[in-house]
Amino acid sequence: MFTGLIEEIGRVESIEILPNGRRFRIQCKKILADIERGDSIAVSGACQTVETFDSLGFTFFSIPETLSVTNFEGFEVGSRVNLERAMRLGDRLGGHIVQGHVEGVALVHRIERGTKHDIILSYASPYILPKGSVTLNGISLTVMEVLPQDKFRVQIIPETIDRTDIGDWREGGKINVEVDYIIKSLDLVRRHQAL
Repeated sequence: MFTGLIEEIGRVESIEILPNGRRFRIQCKKILADIERGDSIAVSGACQTVETFDSLGFTFFSIPETLSVTNFEGFEVGSRVNLERAMRLGDRLGGHIVQGHVEGVALVHRIERGTKHDIILSYASPYILPKGSVTLNGISLTVMEVLPQDKFRVQIIPETIDRTDIGDWREGGKINVEVDYIIKSLDLVRRHQAL
């Protein structure tokens, strides 16, 4: 379980393409403070398991299912990634409940820079609601507006831009999406009860 509050921006140091997936090595510092093999780390919003680590970074292995629903196949050496360690019981929940289960990728439709930093993305989901939560590349955000043709708008504050990879986003780029777990769960329970 995560909060969607990014702790550190890491960099992809190496990518090993294998028949059954890909192994990534991520260069980072802060999140290594208490890391252990087998720990869960949200890498741009996708929960991944630490395989190995040292004082300069860690490795994880992504299976084909992960690669098919995330933007990981677009990673290159040097790509910046958002990192968050799994929360502990008793931690403050400053963002929202994030599972690290990326459902798919949204396309960046438009970026509007000015007094406010608005980003319009394309992604079809009944769980993206006005003033609801959405996780984009692991970042806990609020949906400002739902627009026609499966689009929605988020507004980004300067602090979030400084602490995440949002400054790297470009129109046409692919962004990992996890919709609000609570809204989705309530709907699934309602549907199950209706059967």
